[in-house]
Amino acid sequence: MPRRRKILAGTASLIAAGIAGCSSDSGDSTTQDSTTSTASDTTEEGPTPYTVHVEPNDPYTFDEVPESYGVVSGPLLDLGMSLGIHPSATTGLERAPLKFYDLLDLGFDESEVVKLASGAESGYDKENFYAADADVWLIPESTLDRFTEWSESDYQEIESQTGPFLGTPLRFAPTAAVSGDPNPYTLYEAFEKYAKVFQRQEQFQAWQSLHDDLMSTIEDGLPPESERPTVAAIWRGVSPDSGRFRIAPLHRLGNNTKSYYRVGMKDAFEGQYPDGPIGYEELLRVDPDYIGAVGALTSSTHEQFVNNVVEPFENNENGQSLSAVQNGNVIRSAGQYMGPIVDMFSTEAVAKQVYPDTFGEWPGPVGELSESEQLFDRQRLLDIVNRDF
Repeated sequence: MPRRRKILAGTASLIAAGIAGCSSDSGDSTTQDSTTSTASDTTEEGPTPYTVHVEPNDPYTFDEVPESYGVVSGPLLDLGMSLGIHPSATTGLERAPLKFYDLLDLGFDESEVVKLASGAESGYDKENFYAADADVWLIPESTLDRFTEWSESDYQEIESQTGPFLGTPLRFAPTAAVSGDPNPYTLYEAFEKYAKVFQRQEQFQAWQSLHDDLMSTIEDGLPPESERPTVAAIWRGVSPDSGRFRIAPLHRLGNNTKSYYRVGMKDAFEGQYPDGPIGYEELLRVDPDYIGAVGALTSSTHEQFVNNVVEPFENNENGQSLSAVQNGNVIRSAGQYMGPIVDMFSTEAVAKQVYPDTFGEWPGPVGELSESEQLFDRQRLLDIVNRDF
């Protein structure tokens, strides 16, 4: 059986075997997100009912721990997989980060997933939501608002027959130059919220420890701030011959560019974010040390990245004038689908592409690092996903 056809950690048994979590909250100090103290029942995960506040939604009280969730193909899909819970419903999976699950031999069984829409941005049907019957929807209503004409009563109707909508935006930095809803949380702030939704607080703490160990390794190897390079992070695809580029700002709340931010890179457009696409003139004006293709680590193979991004820059008359192109500093990272699992791979990849003398050379294809060259322990990650810690 192909690896992708195995259900994650025996999903059915994983869920049925108990969402055996922990007895306390994971240190969330926000007063609006507290567990109800007058619980009518107690489980291994903690007291029930319990209340979770995931902005921008109202606080929601769970009478029992949810066992299934529906999600669009974004970072919250990867977040659910990081908790060891296979989604029961998604949108299209064409650009989902399945390659990383294959690398870890986690598996992703598409036959177990109800399709909520024909694509990520079209074809949504309420009947699919009823058929999926998820206990909770990790989908921001604002996302569906862009692709449907649903009213508040439509959401209420779905919730009355299934579960609540508790999605949160987890992609864009809060700047006027970037359209869409700004993120209210960093990735790990959101992760802590959803760990509480599924009563996996101890698992979240294990993830936090793994994350902190990777960041400690990277931060210890970074050069002084004055010597750190600049980057122009380009999102929505990089097409050198088009001469049109969308710049994504680096910011602690910008989940799609966090890999650059976390390895100490400076935003070449800091304080002057372009309002809309730019051309070569603007790119040459800031002349970044690096050009980052946001999302290409997930959506492209190494060969596709070289053929469609690197070489077209090198062969373009304007592209040849950029320092990043001349110095071989066109790099790639994960982007909009980046949850905790993908974040580990992307941070490692960017650190190696930018600081090879410190962290070792990046081989190009994802998955070709030997164990001794890896910056985080794959088996430790797997053990956390499977709650063997």
